[in-house]
Amino acid sequence: MYTSFRRKLICLVLIVSLLMSLTTGCGTKDVTELMGSYAASDNVVNYDIGAMQGASFAPLLSQWFICDVTEDMLAEDYVFDDAKPKQDGAVFVIDRTNNRLLFGYKMLSELNPASITKLMTSLVVLKHCEPKETVTIDAEVAAMTRGSVAELNEGDVITVYNLLIVLLTISANNAALALAKHVAGSEAAFVEMMNDEIDHIGANKSHFENCSGLHLEKHKTTPYDMYVVYQECMKYPEFRSIMQLTSGQYDYTNIQGEQCVRPYETTNCFKLGKYPYPEGIKILGGKTGTTNAAGYCLILHVANSVGNEFLLGVFHCENEQKLYTKMADLLAQYCQ
Repeated sequence: MYTSFRRKLICLVLIVSLLMSLTTGCGTKDVTELMGSYAASDNVVNYDIGAMQGASFAPLLSQWFICDVTEDMLAEDYVFDDAKPKQDGAVFVIDRTNNRLLFGYKMLSELNPASITKLMTSLVVLKHCEPKETVTIDAEVAAMTRGSVAELNEGDVITVYNLLIVLLTISANNAALALAKHVAGSEAAFVEMMNDEIDHIGANKSHFENCSGLHLEKHKTTPYDMYVVYQECMKYPEFRSIMQLTSGQYDYTNIQGEQCVRPYETTNCFKLGKYPYPEGIKILGGKTGTTNAAGYCLILHVANSVGNEFLLGVFHCENEQKLYTKMADLLAQYCQ
């Protein structure tokens, strides 16, 4: 009797969720199309969904907060960089409060994500770890010097939560490696978990080759997939609290057993006051990414003066100034 009631309740939630999606402005022509870009690839529906078990797609109970996007919703004649009209790039602005795409350009295109990859790394860590677990830094992590790294010495003992702070603020590649080895034993095994999870949540145009975002040719995602990942990360209170941080100190224990602290500071230049943005906008979070191949990238989470939330993405800008100038323009045009 309990099982029957539970199935009926879940079916009711699914029906309400689908109706909400179809009426928010982000719906598409039919239910199959609506769910198509946010569905597990194995097409197996959980038994608890009851009557929907035989469906040709796998709806998720959390789908209601994902704004579904199709190619015909995207701008085609947008000039990404006025100074260099042939410059490749991608942009999106999504009204998170009302689940509505406000503007999109090439957001379904596969590209190099740089350190925005670390959103996916965070999601897998948060799903498989308790934030209070401790990690002992090994020689491989301590010796890592490529790209952005934090001071992590062999023998340091640091919590998963504090490594996530280092990962998401400093954007430390060695923190990504430390977390990957803690969760899966090796980076290779962790990357398999990343690819399994990205497929599970339906963002299946992505393929990851590492946990940090360092450039590899086959390491690809889409701006839309990273939007979905950010939304999944927001389910976790630890992620939401780290997104609010700008600078501070995190604690750890060194190899001698002494309690120590180290400083951290975000890579988000809006939060650091390096570039202006419109009055009334509150920065709630986001993630930067930069490599030679990816250019300058940023996913930004903001609220306006009446409390409506927005997620914006800009990918493959030529330099930092162009990235933040474009983002400020988008904030002024769509988010006030």
